[in-house]
Amino acid sequence: MHSKNHRLEAFHINCLIAQPRRFSISEKDKGFTLIELMIALVLGLLISAAALQIFYTSSVNSRRQEASSQIQDNAIFGFSQMQKNLRRTNYGAKSTSAHDEYFMNHLTPQGGVVLTAPVEASGKWLEGNLSGLVLGGAAISSDWLSNNASIKSVSNLNGIANSDQLTIQYQSGQEESYDCEGDQIPKDFYVIERYFVRMDSTSNPATPGLACASAIYDYNESAAGSASGIDIKQYTVPAKTTPPTAPATVKANNLLDVGTIIIPNVDYFRVMLGVSNSTGFATYPDRTRIAYMPIPVSRTLAADQRIVSLQIGILARSDNPTATPQTNSNLSFTVLDKANVKLNTAAIAGPTYLRNVYETTVLLRNARGGL
Repeated sequence: MHSKNHRLEAFHINCLIAQPRRFSISEKDKGFTLIELMIALVLGLLISAAALQIFYTSSVNSRRQEASSQIQDNAIFGFSQMQKNLRRTNYGAKSTSAHDEYFMNHLTPQGGVVLTAPVEASGKWLEGNLSGLVLGGAAISSDWLSNNASIKSVSNLNGIANSDQLTIQYQSGQEESYDCEGDQIPKDFYVIERYFVRMDSTSNPATPGLACASAIYDYNESAAGSASGIDIKQYTVPAKTTPPTAPATVKANNLLDVGTIIIPNVDYFRVMLGVSNSTGFATYPDRTRIAYMPIPVSRTLAADQRIVSLQIGILARSDNPTATPQTNSNLSFTVLDKANVKLNTAAIAGPTYLRNVYETTVLLRNARGGL
C-alpha cells in the first residue's frame, strides 16, 4: 500500500512537470508603442532645436560683443591720441601786421590748421600758414594741406569718393614730446601732422585706415626769409650735451609718405572747422559765435573769420565680420554734416561688419585770445 501511494505521488509530480508553464507580463515589462516613439522623437527634436537656437544666439551675441570691443579699442584709443595732438594746434604761431598769433586763419604764419603754403615771391617764401617752408627745394603742393574730400584720402561711402584730410601744425614747448608717428620732437621745434585715410596693405585683404604722416622742422627767421627757405624734406636732431651724449643726426621727414595707421578699419573721415568772427574770446565768452563749416574748397576764410575749434568724425568698423539681420545695403550713417550716407558698392559686397560713428569737438585753446 505504501508502494502504491509512492507511485501515485511520482506520477502526479511528473504530470505537473510535463504541463506547460504560463507566465503573465506585467505593465512595466511592456515595450514602447509606435505612437510613444514618435512623441519621444518629436520632443527630442524640439529640445535639440531649442538648444541649437540658444547656442546660435549666444554665438551671435558673443561675436557682436567682440566686434564692439574691437571698434572701441581701435577708435577710442586712436581718437584720444589724436585729440591730444589737436589741442596743441596753433601753439607757436606767429603774428601778422593785421592780427596777433592767436587769430588763426589761412594767413597766420606757422598757424595751426594748415590751409595755405607759400609760393615764391620776390625771391622769398614768406606767406601762408607754412611761411618760409619749402619741400625738396620747391613749393609745397596744396595736396598735402587740409582739404575737403582730398585726393589723398579714400572713402567707402556711396557718392563720396574721398575722405577729408586735416593738416595741423604746432611747436613743441617741452622735452619728451612725440608726434603722431611716435618720433620725438626736439624742444622748440615745429611739427606738421597730416591726417588722412589710406589703404592698409598690412592687413589681408587691404582695408582703409586713418593714418598720420608728419614732418619736423626747426624754424629760423633768417632762414625762413632767405631765397632757399627752410626745407622740410629732412631735419637735424640737435646734439645732446648732457649724459648720455649723442651727436647731431639728420633724419628724413615723412609728410609725403604713407605714414602710420593710428585707427584701423575707417570707412570715412570728416572734418569741420569751428569759425567765429567775434572778438574778445577770452575776456567775453558770452560773445562767442561759432559756426561749423567744411574745409573751404579755396582753403581761404573771410578777413574777419578765425578758426577756434575743430569737429572730427569717423565711420569705423570692427576687425572681424559679425552676424546681423541687416544687410550692408540697408545701412545708413550720419557723420557730422553728412546725413544718411550709405556704403559704396565694394563695401556692400563685402562681409557684414559692425560699424559705429565717432565724433568729437576740440576747442583750440591756442586760438582763443587776441582780436
